[in-house]
Amino acid sequence: MQEQTLKHTLNKNINYSPLDLKLDFETYLRKRKINTNKKLLVEYEGVKIALTQKQIEVLTYVAKGYSNIKIAKELTAKESTIKLLIYRLIKYLESVLYERIDRFYLIIIAQKFNLDDYTKPAN
Repeated sequence: MQEQTLKHTLNKNINYSPLDLKLDFETYLRKRKINTNKKLLVEYEGVKIALTQKQIEVLTYVAKGYSNIKIAKELTAKESTIKLLIYRLIKYLESVLYERIDRFYLIIIAQKFNLDDYTKPAN
């Protein structure tokens, strides 16, 4: 009896129509886009800067002086992904702050942000 129920459940889950799968995938992508685009406001010298949670995580490790390889290991990502995140973050901060920013200046900015308030797990 249990075996038949299990087979019925498995067959029921396998027989999705292509339209059902596409709709489910679109829903997944929409939810993921909403979650990844949530931004938090961080203030730096009177300027409010909107950062995503991933940018805040990367900035936290940059503030500690981690290398790209070490950040990649901590976030379980590729080094090239971290390089791209940091590059885009620098370009974004340059456009918001109207200043030339390099890795050293990024460390100083990250330390002034006081990112501990944003990286604490919610209770």
